[in-house]
Amino acid sequence: MTSANLARAAAFTAAFTLSAACTDWAGYDLDRASGAVPAFSTMRNDVSPDPYQMPREPVPGTVPAQHPLGDVPAPYTQSQLDSIAPTLANPLPRNAQVLARGQLQYERNCASCHGANGNGQGPVINAQTKFPYAPALNAGPSQARSDGYIYAVIDQGRGLMPPYGPRITHLDRWAIVHYVRQLQGTLETQNPPPAVSAVGARVDSVPAVEPQPGATQPGTVQSRPGSTVP
Repeated sequence: MTSANLARAAAFTAAFTLSAACTDWAGYDLDRASGAVPAFSTMRNDVSPDPYQMPREPVPGTVPAQHPLGDVPAPYTQSQLDSIAPTLANPLPRNAQVLARGQLQYERNCASCHGANGNGQGPVINAQTKFPYAPALNAGPSQARSDGYIYAVIDQGRGLMPPYGPRITHLDRWAIVHYVRQLQGTLETQNPPPAVSAVGARVDSVPAVEPQPGATQPGTVQSRPGSTVP
């Protein structure tokens, strides 16, 4: 072995001996020594929160952030229509913009069954088909229903009417409610519906509107998309 190789071997042996003397059974002593360096002192005991966990609680008095017109209500089912309806309030102002949006979405989604003027005589209604009847929306039992009930039926459906919640956004449903109220106030039904049970008549589907500054904020909620007024 050359003198150069001997020197390298001696240096390696010395380094190994020193490191072994400074290392406990888990090999952490050198790590702890590096923790004495100010630049590294806070890294050893850093907290590593779960990426989906809130590492800190909100500051006391924090105001929850939500859409100015409220978010989508918490999930509910058809069997809860009567109980959820009183908790829902229309957050949209009744103005030309909202009514135009409601009319657009009504004509796209509801008129095929409920008729262009809400009389229940849409083009797909035929006694010989699977859609023999649609309740008139411009009068009768539908007129007595609350805004929240009409909204909930649009969302979850009822009877032969399927749920329109997946295709009609939160604010568009409320715009349709306003438009249905306009139909009820300006037109008379040409097709009075037959007697109905206490559960009442039902409504159809439609989409949403853009928030208005200064609009009142409704109650509680969960999360689904809103759309903008064209």
